[in-house]
Amino acid sequence: MIKVFSSDSCGYCTKLKAYLDSRRVEYDVIDVAESRENYDKLISVSGQTGIPVTVFDSGEVVIGFDKPRIDSLLS
Repeated sequence: MIKVFSSDSCGYCTKLKAYLDSRRVEYDVIDVAESRENYDKLISVSGQTGIPVTVFDSGEVVIGFDKPRIDSLLS
């Protein structure tokens, strides 16, 4: 399952989730504003604090809303 690290106040996170929804991609949302544990997981996965961060089953990590890279990993 794809994991999306995001928060409700992040505009690019909203765009990313809407894009994944339009492609009918299932994903889990990890809200980094919800808990310190989620925030720490974000840093551990990406090495940074910026969101959105998408983690694919393959272990690939996409930082930001990089549509071309996301498309290539989805195909």
